[in-house]
Amino acid sequence: MAILNNAKNRVALLIGGSILNTGSQNYATYFMLGTGSSTVSSTQDSLLTANDRQLFTNTTYPSSQKLKFQGDWNSVELSGLTIQEFGVCGSEPTTVGSMWSRSVFEGVTFDGTQEMRVLETWEII
Repeated sequence: MAILNNAKNRVALLIGGSILNTGSQNYATYFMLGTGSSTVSSTQDSLLTANDRQLFTNTTYPSSQKLKFQGDWNSVELSGLTIQEFGVCGSEPTTVGSMWSRSVFEGVTFDGTQEMRVLETWEII
């Protein structure tokens, strides 16, 4: 998993007091799933091929300087999808320019009987 430049820029704005939960300054609130398989680059601002976007089901703070995002999908939402990438994004209406992180892995195909939970933990160092 890579923290993308978009997330770093927003953290700087947050620390400086310039983040508002409106317009292009939205907080990280969604996981996105996709089928892109290229190498992750910190300059990316979207998934290569987004298939689904899901609100976090939980955000926790397991220890000092750490936060953990959780996303859950049921079997109906995943049925027929092959997932190769996921990431954290804001609540902007567009999927381009809103990615905070991106992970790529070997494809997983869902046949309508599986559910999925994604946990992503960030440590601010």
